[in-house]
Amino acid sequence: MSQPFEITTEGAKVAPPAIVSMMHVGGMTPADWVTVLTLLYLALQIGLLVPRYIARFRRYWERRREH
Repeated sequence: MSQPFEITTEGAKVAPPAIVSMMHVGGMTPADWVTVLTLLYLALQIGLLVPRYIARFRRYWERRREH
């Protein structure tokens, strides 16, 4: 086998444990990281939806005032 192929193969084998080890930085477990990332995703989704709903409510109230 060629050396670049071996390096790639061994790197792929090491990646999952290395990621888990890095996630323990700061004392956070993988479950804690999943929770943080889920909350971040939720906050981003809310941040994108709130302006849209505000605009819809404004249009609704403007149409009601016209009648």
